[in-house]
Amino acid sequence: MRPSELAPTLALLVEARQPAILWGAPGCAKSALAQQVAADASRAYVDVRALLLDPVDLRGIPWRDGDGRTRWAPPAFLPPADDSGRWLINLEELPSAVPMVQAALYQLVLDRKVGEYELPEGASLIACGNRESDRGVVHRMPTPLASRFVHLEILVDADDWLAWGAANGIAPEVLFFVSMRPELLHCFDAQSKEKAFCCPRTWEMVSTIVTRRAGLDAGVERALFRGTVGEAAAVEFSAFLRVWRELPHPKAVLDDPGNAAVPENASALIALCGSLYRMADDVTLDAIVTYARRLRREVGEFLVGSCIRRDPDLQRSPAFICQVQFKTDPGIAFNFDPP
Repeated sequence: MRPSELAPTLALLVEARQPAILWGAPGCAKSALAQQVAADASRAYVDVRALLLDPVDLRGIPWRDGDGRTRWAPPAFLPPADDSGRWLINLEELPSAVPMVQAALYQLVLDRKVGEYELPEGASLIACGNRESDRGVVHRMPTPLASRFVHLEILVDADDWLAWGAANGIAPEVLFFVSMRPELLHCFDAQSKEKAFCCPRTWEMVSTIVTRRAGLDAGVERALFRGTVGEAAAVEFSAFLRVWRELPHPKAVLDDPGNAAVPENASALIALCGSLYRMADDVTLDAIVTYARRLRREVGEFLVGSCIRRDPDLQRSPAFICQVQFKTDPGIAFNFDPP
C-alpha cells in the first residue's frame, strides 16, 4: 500500500488497539509514517528498539515489598499502567530482535501485559521492520508472534513522496528532479554491492546537503551525493544541478511572462519551472500560468500542477480556474483579473 493509503489504515487499527506491523525496504519511511499517525491522533510516540532488548528487559527489575514478596518494577520505556494519556508504542526493528526477545513479546502484543504490568487503556502497539529479502539483520518471526499482528507492506510512491516533500521543506531542486525521474526515488537492490542507494530517506539527506552547501566545492558536493544516493543517481542529479544554478532569475519571467525567453534545453526548462513553482502564490500564479501556456503541453501542465501540489488553496484562484478551462478549449480567450 502507498503511504497515503497506509496512514488512514494504520490510524484505524491504532484506534481499535489492534497490533499491526509495517514491512518495507530500508529507507521507505516506515518510522516516519508511524510518527505521523501518532501526531495526527495526538498520541505520545514511544520508540522501543526491540533489537536492543534482552528478554528480561520487558519484565523489569525485581524488588521485595513490605510482605517480603518479589515484585517487578516495569521498564521506564513503557507508559505507566495507570496513565490516562494516549500512547503509540512502536516496536522498531522487531524482526531484527533475537528470537528470545520476540518470544518475550508474545504476552505484551496479545494480552497487553507482561507479568504484573498492563498497558494503559490509551496505549496501542505497532511494529516496523525490514523484510527477509532485504538482506538486513532479520530473524524469521515466530508464527505465534506473527499471528498476533495485522501485516501491512509499504510501497514507495513518487506522487505521495512529492506531496509530502512539498509540505515538509524538501529542496525544490530535489523535488523537480524526482518529478522528472520518479524511478530514481527508490532503487534498492538487495543483490547490489554498492552501499549507497536511492530511497526516500537518502533523497531527504540530499535535500539537506543542497540546502546547507554554502559554497561547498562542486567535486566535494558530487562525492557527497555519490555517498548518499549512489554513483548513477549522483551523476544525473549533479548534471541537473549545474543547469539549475546557471539559470537567470525567474523574476524576469514573472515580470513579463508573455515575452520572457523559453529555454531550449529540456533540463534548463525544468530547472526554471522549479524556480517558478517555488515562487507560486496568489499574486504570481497569473504570470506562471501565462508562461506555462507557452511551453510544451506536458511541461506547462507539470509546472501548474506542481504549484497546486505545493499550495492546494491555489486551486481556487482565477488563474488556475482559467487554466482548467483553457485545457478544455484552448481557443477561449481569458481575462485573468478577478471579477
